[in-house]
Amino acid sequence: MVDEPKAVHDVPGDFEQVPIVWRYELLKYLRSKRLLASMAIAVVVLSLIYILPPALGTPYSGTDSNRVVSLLSGADVGIGLPGLGDTVQVGLLNRSQIDLDTLVIFVNGTELPSGGMNWTISKITYQGQSAYAVVFLTNVTGKVITASYEWFTSPESFESIFLNFASILVVICATFFGADALVSEFQNRTGYLIFPNPMKRGTLYFGKYAASMTAGIMVMGLFYVGIAILSLISARGIDADFGLSFLFSVEYLMAAMAVAYLISTLLKGTTGATVLTFFLFIMILPIVDSIAIFTGAKFDASLTFAAGVIGYILLDPYPTDWTQSFAGFEFNNFYPAPATAAIVMLAYAAAAIAISLVLFKRKQLAG
Repeated sequence: MVDEPKAVHDVPGDFEQVPIVWRYELLKYLRSKRLLASMAIAVVVLSLIYILPPALGTPYSGTDSNRVVSLLSGADVGIGLPGLGDTVQVGLLNRSQIDLDTLVIFVNGTELPSGGMNWTISKITYQGQSAYAVVFLTNVTGKVITASYEWFTSPESFESIFLNFASILVVICATFFGADALVSEFQNRTGYLIFPNPMKRGTLYFGKYAASMTAGIMVMGLFYVGIAILSLISARGIDADFGLSFLFSVEYLMAAMAVAYLISTLLKGTTGATVLTFFLFIMILPIVDSIAIFTGAKFDASLTFAAGVIGYILLDPYPTDWTQSFAGFEFNNFYPAPATAAIVMLAYAAAAIAISLVLFKRKQLAG
């Protein structure tokens, strides 16, 4: 009788096991409905932010009819023309985006044709704000200037409204997908089933971290895609730095998730890890950042301060630090430099991953 050859099963290597852990962790997020809940939060917030301003009387577009235009000199706004210097008269239209095909200028109620020797339009930055300037090539001193045009919110302004919530959504993702990722294996005693398997803890760690990042990126991706679609509809375009803002949000997610994993290795219970992760980013670190307003010390090393670049990166020009005195007190407003913010977030991610990985490998099941 011939013996049948026995099947030989090779244990996957460490690198091959990471995708297996990643896949099952994602399935766990789906079954627990955490991923769906995070996506639901993103959709609800998108809807509320989009609906509330028009409902409260601040639409994203409209028509200005017979709007009175105040006259300034070219020297006031930094405009000069050949042969006329900066003595030209300029009328500011206080809108960041205008449909120029609909723009009509009236002088004492009579339409003043464009082109020729009448007027021209220019986009300028005045007092830190983007605006359109009507440059008059004829003398309109003492005359009533009005304008009619269709306007709409610029992509920069429109998207900035939503991106104020982006960093909060990152914290929600870090809390949902990272705060209890490791500590749950010890509290729920599932480690008794997982740790004896022929799999290194480092493999388990990186598989879980990859799954947490994947879930977080899915939520953030949904949020940014929703903003992009709404921006195309209401602002007639997407800001040039919108993609860069998404990259910064992913980097912040990577750092916040790493810190959440570090907390997960330090604490013994899932509740404490979840609460500490959330309040660390929502309350504790922002309080430290706010102290800089009064002390004048710019805290570049703060992770939450660096995360401000997610929204600021859309602003053109990029804001600069300033100090204002009021009632004998000095108030400082600081903005993170994009390059510095990127380095700070990357440093937090690398340090937190390294420390939490060492602690996770050494942590023992008790009881």
